[in-house]
Amino acid sequence: MDFVKFLVIISYMIIGSVVGIFLIPELLVDFHVNHPPIMDNNYVTAFIGMVVFFLIFGWFIPRIANMLKNIEQFILSYSAIEIIFATIGLFTGLTISVMISFILEFIGTNFINRIVPLIITLLLGYLGFQFGLKKRDEMLLFLPENMARSMSINARNAVPKIIDTSAIIDGRIYKILEAGFIDGEILIPQGVINELQVVADANDSIKRDKGRRGLEILNAIHDSKHPTRIIYPQKSHHDIDDLIVKLAQHFRAHVITTDYNLNRVCAIQDIKVLNVNDLSDAIKPEVHQGDRFELMITKVGKEPGQGVGYFEDGTMVVVDDAKQHINETLELEVISMLQTASGRIIFAKKVEE
Repeated sequence: MDFVKFLVIISYMIIGSVVGIFLIPELLVDFHVNHPPIMDNNYVTAFIGMVVFFLIFGWFIPRIANMLKNIEQFILSYSAIEIIFATIGLFTGLTISVMISFILEFIGTNFINRIVPLIITLLLGYLGFQFGLKKRDEMLLFLPENMARSMSINARNAVPKIIDTSAIIDGRIYKILEAGFIDGEILIPQGVINELQVVADANDSIKRDKGRRGLEILNAIHDSKHPTRIIYPQKSHHDIDDLIVKLAQHFRAHVITTDYNLNRVCAIQDIKVLNVNDLSDAIKPEVHQGDRFELMITKVGKEPGQGVGYFEDGTMVVVDDAKQHINETLELEVISMLQTASGRIIFAKKVEE
């Protein structure tokens, strides 16, 4: 049993007990029911009220628990600064509604005095909440400069990040987190964990190894000093990409991925994406024609006599006359470079001593 459902059940017990203590004796008197003396005991009436309340309204418990979880997720999807300003806007709207209701007391009829203030209170409360939430940056201008700058920075740093399966299996995200280049809370959807478990149990050995590595990376991220949280969607989704998009919209979060298709979908939905591949390309060391470097030749190339090596970021280096130097580290010189759809290829030659 989760904690929210436990709180709902405790609330039911308290409400049922109070209703039993105050209502049952009045019903017995009003209907002139002959009852045994034990019915005058508050503990007995509290127990009866509790049982009756559960029998009548017990089927509402799961719905109330889900509603409270939705409210919790809605609140957690906003930063503390946004909630503070939204609350200020709410109280401002309620204050205005009280003033309008006070004026209507003098000029309105009984119908107006009872119905219109309720409508105005709901309307202005909602508008005030939205105003405080959406106009936070403008309201910061009324505060002292140092305080406004600090609150604005804190609000930006609070943007959570949702991580998808591809980024976890890729593994580089863990080192990026450890290096401190990503701020905000890392949100891990339960659907991503389930997908990793399915991949880890696959019959194909390559997929199985990827899944197990992904689970190891996920455990390392969860156990790291960086704040992380597992989130549970209220609705099931057959498509994991659709799940991540919905959660990103709900939590107003950025998405960390290496998946090209998810990247495009998020761009259409106006969701900011932090693509690990883009980061890798941005910090990739630039090499130019004539530059020299050392590299291990790891396999044979397609053309006769060619050897192939790779930089740490995966960039392929094709070396002429290096077939006989497999598993050896050579000093190379860049001849030319070729940019393809799958990445960059560098052509190099051995540096003769």
